[in-house]
This record gives sequence, C-alpha cells and structure tokens, in this order.
Amino acid sequence: MRLILLVLIIVRLAIALLLAEEATNFPSPGGKFAFSLGSYETGHRDDATQEWIIDSETKRAAIIDQASHKVLLQLESPLRPEEDKVLWSADSKWLAFNHRGNKQTDLSVYFWNGESFEKVTLPELPEPKLKFRPNKKPLAEQVVRFDEDTITPLRWLKSGALIVSREYGMTDNTVESVSYSRVYIITIGFDAKRVAFVQNITKQEQKVDAHN
Repeated sequence: MRLILLVLIIVRLAIALLLAEEATNFPSPGGKFAFSLGSYETGHRDDATQEWIIDSETKRAAIIDQASHKVLLQLESPLRPEEDKVLWSADSKWLAFNHRGNKQTDLSVYFWNGESFEKVTLPELPEPKLKFRPNKKPLAEQVVRFDEDTITPLRWLKSGALIVSREYGMTDNTVESVSYSRVYIITIGFDAKRVAFVQNITKQEQKVDAHN
C-alpha cells in the first residue's frame, strides 16, 4: 500500500513539473521557436541545521529552436510568468516581451533574420503626463512617491507594427494620499531596415484615487 502511494506521489510530482515547464514556454505560431521564461533559484530551510538548501539553480530566459532544442539566444535573467508578457508576431519573425525591474518594466523586441535573433533598438516612448491637484505646501514639504512605469506589449498588427501600453503612476502623500495614473497606447512602426519609430499615440484619461 505504501509503495502504491509513493508511486502515485512521484507521478503527480512529475506531471506537475511537466505542466510547470510547459506553462513557462511560449511557442511561436509556426512552432519553430519557443521562448522559455526560465526560472529563479528555489530552495528550502533544513529543519535540523537551519541551512538554506538549493533545490534548483536559476535558469535564464532563452529563445530555443523547437526541433533541435538549440539555444538561439540566451538572456541575462529569468522572466516572471505572473508579471511579464511574451508576444510573437503571426509569422514568428518578431518577438516582443517585457520584464519588470524595481517598479519599472522594460520592453524588448527581437527579429529573426534567418540565422539569428537580433535585438531591435526601440525609440524613446512618450511618458504619460500627470496633472496633480493644487498643493499649497512648500516644495520642500511635499511628499511624492513614484509608483510604476510599466510598458506592456499588446498585439502585433498585420502591417508589422507593434501596439504597446505605457502606464505611469505617482502618489502625492503631502496632505492626503492621492494616486495619479495614466495610460498611453502607443503604436511602434518599423521601416524596411527595421528602424523603429513612434507611429501613433492614444492618450487615455488620467485616473485619480484618493485614499483616506
């Protein structure tokens, strides 16, 4: 009976690991490539010695050839599946993804040139402008906190352009806590030489949230 239970536990763990691995891989539409988010180091505290035991090492994100499993491009760090987004173009030649740092999320775009994935230099994207409520306190007494600057790829257009959102937010805690945030929807175009440029900007209304 114990042997059967042990076998069932092992099978369940194996299935869970396979599902977890599949969940962090994003295959391209044609199935030729896959983007692996990688994984961060995991471990546990030993009850007897209180030492930190490493269960798995950090695995960096990478673009992989599905047929040969060859790593075509190795990134510097893993991505976070709960926060970062990966977006392939319909022809599998373009890849966009974002990666969160400390309250800031960067955007990266790569192009398959037939031999390798080359990084595309992106233009400076316009920062959403915020309008704060009037504040009579001296500038030295004002307390303003930066909340986020998040750039997220939304979709690739048939024209080859990429639509992204940029959300910017700050909180003024000088007199009362008031949070301000705004989103710009930005279309990034690419010319024949894959030079990127800002093609269009849609400015959404600012949101204001007062906290007691």
